[in-house]
Amino acid sequence: MNTQLKVGLFVLIISGIFAYLTIAFNDRGFGQDTQDYYIYFNMVEGLSKGADVQVKGVKVGRVEDIVFKNSIVEVKVSIRKDVPLYKNAVAYIRTLGLMGDKYVYIDPGTPDAGKLPEKAIIRKGQVFTSAEEAFSSAADVAKKVEILVDNLNKAIEEGNLTELIRRIRVLAEHTDQLVQENRRDLRRTIENVRVITDNLRTHLPELIAKLDRITTHLEAITGDNRDDIRELVKNLKETSVALKEKTPKVLEDIDQAALQVRDTVGENREDIRSAVEKIKDASLKLDRILAKIDEGKGTIGKLVNEDDLYNNVNEGVKSFAKPFKVINRSKLDIKLYAETHTGNEDVKAGIAAIFSHRPDRYLYFGALSNTNGKVLKEEEYQTGSTVTTRLTRNYGILFDVQYAGKLFGEDYPSLWVRAGLKDSGAAGGFDIHFSENFKLKSDIYNFDRRFASGEPAHPQLDIVFQYKFGSSPIFIDLGGSDLLNDGVRGVFIGGGFLFNDNDLKYILGSVPKP
Repeated sequence: MNTQLKVGLFVLIISGIFAYLTIAFNDRGFGQDTQDYYIYFNMVEGLSKGADVQVKGVKVGRVEDIVFKNSIVEVKVSIRKDVPLYKNAVAYIRTLGLMGDKYVYIDPGTPDAGKLPEKAIIRKGQVFTSAEEAFSSAADVAKKVEILVDNLNKAIEEGNLTELIRRIRVLAEHTDQLVQENRRDLRRTIENVRVITDNLRTHLPELIAKLDRITTHLEAITGDNRDDIRELVKNLKETSVALKEKTPKVLEDIDQAALQVRDTVGENREDIRSAVEKIKDASLKLDRILAKIDEGKGTIGKLVNEDDLYNNVNEGVKSFAKPFKVINRSKLDIKLYAETHTGNEDVKAGIAAIFSHRPDRYLYFGALSNTNGKVLKEEEYQTGSTVTTRLTRNYGILFDVQYAGKLFGEDYPSLWVRAGLKDSGAAGGFDIHFSENFKLKSDIYNFDRRFASGEPAHPQLDIVFQYKFGSSPIFIDLGGSDLLNDGVRGVFIGGGFLFNDNDLKYILGSVPKP
């Protein structure tokens, strides 16, 4: 084995050992799963990234990241998955030894609170005083003790201490005399204090536990709704400012209104007295009318007291209400559409109302216009040996009126048959409803065009698939047009909007009122 190979193997082995030691001394270890949690502090007092995380004194993780978020400090920690944390866990920042190294200490909480999920927020505790702060506080205390000793020395030198001791002795004598005179009352007071102490010893732990639970719940609620609370406080401040500005004016308006009411009452005192008298008179007349009704006098009295008349009126009201019940059960759809026929080059646009008074029946009323018009009459003119034919067409509004009924099919698919007018002429057709939004429609119409010169010899037959997009009003039509005539056979392309009762209510309700 040559020297270069030996050196390479040595470097490789040392690198592997170094990598193993790095991972082994890291809190994650080989293949050890961890979970991330977040803690929010007002200040972290020197806590750094990579610091230890301990649970009950055992190192279980490390600080992964420390960032600022909305003027507070977010601390991200990773903890081994085998270490359970609960929802009432509390995190603290503590100091390790006199060197002042900071670490995160976590009280894991209790199982009855439920397990804390990954990436959840751990409630913050307190940040304990560092060694530097403790030494600084001790130095301050030492200075104060030194000042106290100096003051005592001055008091002794000036004789003030002797006078103070004398006064304390006199106070002690008076206190002893007072105790002797009120020994029985003092014993009773001490006994009462003992009873109170026993009660506190019994009930105080329970009270403290309840207060601790309330505090925990309040902290959780405050943490979850911090932004809402800030917005609420902001709104309260704005409301307070608005009230402060407008309250004087409102009070002034109320005073003015009170003065106006008083003046009005004073000016119209006689009118008010007269109105009260009229109300009393009307009340007496109403009492007499009600008495007559109760005795069965007059039409209303008979209606109230005679069952036969009441039943007749009730039946009449029911009969009058029947048409309105039919209208209430009925369904109204509005259709706006446009279509083009590539073979005969006809383009149509129109509006229609579909009135369904029963689930298996409906009436179709429509008005439309088209580019080909409708042949009204044919006239021939002869000039010498030449015969001229002239067709008169109606390019005005055409009408559709059809009645449709379901032949069979309780739900889907179902077969429907239609008959009536289409394009102001006799027409018929059948439909297959595969679902509420998918239908096959067929129409045969224009029976009389074969009598005109230059027009197709057969009626127009259109077979079209119609699809409506979900709950939206948009639909499209695609199929064949004028299928019985070779010369003008083509493609049927159309679409539009089909508004149902709910769509119409929404549209009409959205129209601004004048």
